[in-house]
Amino acid sequence: MSGCRVERSSHGPFQRLSFLRATAMGVAQMSVYRVGDTLIDTGGTPIGPDLVAALATDPPRRIVLTHQHEDHVGNVPLLKRHFGDVPVYAPRQHVGIIASTSRVPDYRAFFWGHPEPTEDLIPYESGTEFDTGDAVLDAVLTPGHTPHHIALVATVAGVRYALTGDLYTSKPLEAWYESAADDMAASLRRLLPGAAMMPLVVLPTHGRVKDDGVSLLGDAADWLDREADRVRRAAAESGSSSHRTLAQVLYSHLGPDLTDACSGGEISRAAFVRSVREPVRALPATLPT
Repeated sequence: MSGCRVERSSHGPFQRLSFLRATAMGVAQMSVYRVGDTLIDTGGTPIGPDLVAALATDPPRRIVLTHQHEDHVGNVPLLKRHFGDVPVYAPRQHVGIIASTSRVPDYRAFFWGHPEPTEDLIPYESGTEFDTGDAVLDAVLTPGHTPHHIALVATVAGVRYALTGDLYTSKPLEAWYESAADDMAASLRRLLPGAAMMPLVVLPTHGRVKDDGVSLLGDAADWLDREADRVRRAAAESGSSSHRTLAQVLYSHLGPDLTDACSGGEISRAAFVRSVREPVRALPATLPT
């Protein structure tokens, strides 16, 4: 065992397995979800032994990945070694990245581990349906956190459930360097139920489950639109082409950008500014300047 605390909770037909691991910099938390015979994402390698133990009595018969990052794909080979040749589905544009990535920057490995590359992935597209036995998952294209990100959505007994991967974040100014603010706002709205009164439960990888998904995602998209307008106005007024300079102008009152310093610029307010001014729509992405 890796020493994680594992918390299980049920949300409609979905079971959430939340793994909490103490580190020198605080608690690292990540979740995977199980519905019927299907596991959605696999977490990062530090939680691998605990994930295997949690699934041992009822192994999944299929794995579906939302995107290419190590805290979502890291344990695919481990699960295959323990549970046999389980079919693993990945967004088509991420298959090559997942198959070839074995190391990530040290700060990412500290929290989420280096991924173990995996081959024999089955590519899937937006619009694919996965019948899990307990619910039908619809694959919805939701770029914003990273290009080609996929969310998985199901409607069961009049409730819409959205497995959002890393699309939704409670700290949008700490943006990922592969982000596109306009895509993120559009993707958040894309997950809202068509029926105005239908409840929406948001099942994220990091953080708690949100039962107030309609207002949560709608408010997040509206905030992104407003803040993007503010970034564009500041850029026009300053005439600066530097994302970092604009981030300093706009957000210096918040104090030092510690995530920028810790991540080498991969997570930063400058990345948020870049996500507005030069949204990332293809991989690989460069760091903001």
